[in-house]
Amino acid sequence: MNRPIFGYALLSCSRILSSAMSITGWRVHVTHRERPWPREATAFMREFSTLFAGIDQRLDELGVPEGQPFLLSPEGEYDVALNRYFSVWLASSPRNTQAAHARDLRTFFDFLWFARGVHNWRGATVDDRAAYEWWRRRDECGPRVEDTSWDREVSTVNQCYLWAIEQDRRTRRC
Repeated sequence: MNRPIFGYALLSCSRILSSAMSITGWRVHVTHRERPWPREATAFMREFSTLFAGIDQRLDELGVPEGQPFLLSPEGEYDVALNRYFSVWLASSPRNTQAAHARDLRTFFDFLWFARGVHNWRGATVDDRAAYEWWRRRDECGPRVEDTSWDREVSTVNQCYLWAIEQDRRTRRC
């Protein structure tokens, strides 16, 4: 039987794999079940093969659909609360919408991480958001994105944070 070879074990063992990964920024990945193993197993695959066993079933138990994007931090960590945004809030959205949201969030989180020194997306402030807008739209060294791109990006980021606040309120009630 073929099993996935990369990415999904991060749902349950991000700390183990993060030391083996070299990530230079936030990364967007997409779930793919039933990926075939390469003809020749690498040392990495042999060492971590037990972590990958049953990962399709684990994804099913978590309600993670096929093709759903997820984000990994620059340290290779999978944040369950953050990634639930894709399976809960965006569950009925088309894949390209989910992928666009993942890319917009990645851009904002990279800005927080590298330009502002904020290594936890929950630690973002109003000042970080203002600095992000300056960099994205007005900074001579920034990308200077068009109004429509900025509107979409900031809407995505705002929506994610509003969703996270609501989720936090719900868990505190229980």
